[in-house]
Amino acid sequence: MNTSGGLVLLFAELGESDCEDIGDGLLNQPVNAISSGAYTLFGLWLVWRAVRRQSDEMGIEIFYGLALASVGIGSIAFHGPVPPGARLLHDLTIAAVLAVIAARNLGVLLGRPRRAVVGMAIVVIGIIGAVMAFAPDAGNLLTGLVGAAAVATEVMIYRSGRRRFSARVARILVSVGVLLAAAGIINVLGRTGGPICDPDSLFQGHALWHVLTAAAFMVYGYAAFPVADD
Repeated sequence: MNTSGGLVLLFAELGESDCEDIGDGLLNQPVNAISSGAYTLFGLWLVWRAVRRQSDEMGIEIFYGLALASVGIGSIAFHGPVPPGARLLHDLTIAAVLAVIAARNLGVLLGRPRRAVVGMAIVVIGIIGAVMAFAPDAGNLLTGLVGAAAVATEVMIYRSGRRRFSARVARILVSVGVLLAAAGIINVLGRTGGPICDPDSLFQGHALWHVLTAAAFMVYGYAAFPVADD
């Protein structure tokens, strides 16, 4: 078997549950690949916003935006040309966004300087990447763990009073929750064998999952780094 054939077979094993028919062009799943660009667009917008505002947390804000943008790159690679390491890039970038959230929250709880927060996030992402490289099937578990840490530390910050829980915060968190819930429902219904799955359609539940989850993390990033003029 040649190398390109091996990559197509690998993708067929990993991406076959995402409904869309797997082709043999540059983009194996065109709709899923193109929709992944939402992460990159929203992430780069957050980076642009951070640079423009020059806030006290600019470094962390830029890091978060870059992490979100990298999810798009990883997802395009996974649903598109499937280069070597595509699965690792796909899984690691998702975990990286959650790791930045958890590290920032932990930094607030422990009173750590902002530079240390970025360093903490880099170390955590590096460890996760190393584990995923040696145990690819552990990706979902690791992402779930770091996601749980992000949620838990978020709750702890508000319970500790280090951030004020206001009506604005409630609206933002509800918006993020609704986007993620809608994304999850549509993704489940649109998976291979699901009631709305049509492998040849331009409408793909997994593609909508990309857009909705990208929007959720963009909304969170917008609200997580507020300034007086927002």
